Amino acid sequence: MPKRLLPVLALLALAPPAAAQPQALQPHNIYASLDPDAPDQATLRRVQGALTRCGIPNEQDASLAYVGLREGFYLVISGPHASAAVAAAELARARGCGVEGYTRLARRRPGVMED
Repeated sequence: MPKRLLPVLALLALAPPAAAQPQALQPHNIYASLDPDAPDQATLRRVQGALTRCGIPNEQDASLAYVGLREGFYLVISGPHASAAVAAAELARARGCGVEGYTRLARRRPGVMED
């Protein structure tokens, strides 16, 4: 191996794994998609209240905070989940509490503040 390649290889070996490859998208469950300029507060309270009573952690956030989701919505979202099966099990629990939802693959954008 040529000696001039050694410094380059050493730098590559020291690079953190996150810089070497992008983070994978993970399953998130979405329980409400609302107008970001005027989200319906009654819907937010109803959906979040039902999920919380069922023991399902959730939050309100803008869809632009996530890679993999279409921008322009205000969400009630949960996740990330370890697998699609875990997300599906949570959706089944939510349905039992009167809340419908769906799963999308996404990841939080670095540097985007939570709402």
